Amino acid sequence: MLSRIARGLYQMGSLVERATNVARILEVNHKMNLERASVDEANVWLAISESFGCGLAQPTEEALYGELVLSERHPWSVKHCVEAARDEGRAMREHISEEMWLHLNRIHLQLPSVTFDEILRMGRSEFNRQVEVFADAFHGLADDTMIRGESWSFLRIGKLVERATMICRILEIKRKTLSLAPGTEGAPLDVHQWQALLRSLSGYEPYRRAYDARILPERVLEFVLKRSDFPRSLTFTLVELGEALRHVAGSSVVQLRLQGYVERLIDELHLIDARELVRSGSFEGELRSLERSCREIGPQVELAYFTSLRPDSAPIAAAPGAALVPQQ
Repeated sequence: MLSRIARGLYQMGSLVERATNVARILEVNHKMNLERASVDEANVWLAISESFGCGLAQPTEEALYGELVLSERHPWSVKHCVEAARDEGRAMREHISEEMWLHLNRIHLQLPSVTFDEILRMGRSEFNRQVEVFADAFHGLADDTMIRGESWSFLRIGKLVERATMICRILEIKRKTLSLAPGTEGAPLDVHQWQALLRSLSGYEPYRRAYDARILPERVLEFVLKRSDFPRSLTFTLVELGEALRHVAGSSVVQLRLQGYVERLIDELHLIDARELVRSGSFEGELRSLERSCREIGPQVELAYFTSLRPDSAPIAAAPGAALVPQQ
């Protein structure tokens, strides 16, 4: 497969996954503010603004919707992601199914006319739900209508790399929210924030089935980081990513090195003691280390599959004046 095609499919999977995560984060924190009157909204929106590099002087929900939903330039904006994914889909028409293209094109035609006032009339929850359903349906159509070949694998790799990075970003938002509201550890508001973290990953109901209704920080971290049977845990995501990489790997040293990097990261996750992280207060340092490691996967994929590995050609030494042609 040409690297240009592989990159387009990879980016399409990444962009669709990014859009649904942004919509889910905004939706969960909107509901959190409605359910808990004691929540300091400024802290919540500031944490999100900083994590996504919005650069807002006074972050509000409306301002964040302007940057993370309606902006055509912000790299994490829902509108930007959908438009970019549609452009990739148009270029990849021969490599994706007709159902995927029609689904992608349909939401692309709906988004340009959307404004924040229209989102308010529709209901923020309804709009965000439509984005989430779009992304889930897109990946479902890919699984149901594409041959399990390289095209499907690169689309899947893009989704999984983005998901791993987003899991760390959602944890970072949680950490920043706590740092902006010190002294709330163990309080009802703090428990509500851990619940919001689970909902941001569609993990609240699975968590309750795995444990019980009690929200304990160490259990939440264990579930989000290490649970091997929950599709949006970091361990599950990286295991699936490793399998997808093996499906497309050749004999390149750089590709084999990438697989080893992902396997080592999985081993590091297995060694994490969530209870000790909470007890010792080392959650922040461990989270930053995980985020750096997950962010490194994307550039390594770029180098392994989309960038020429041939060395630059050496310049040809020539004597001074060798290029001059004498005139007759």
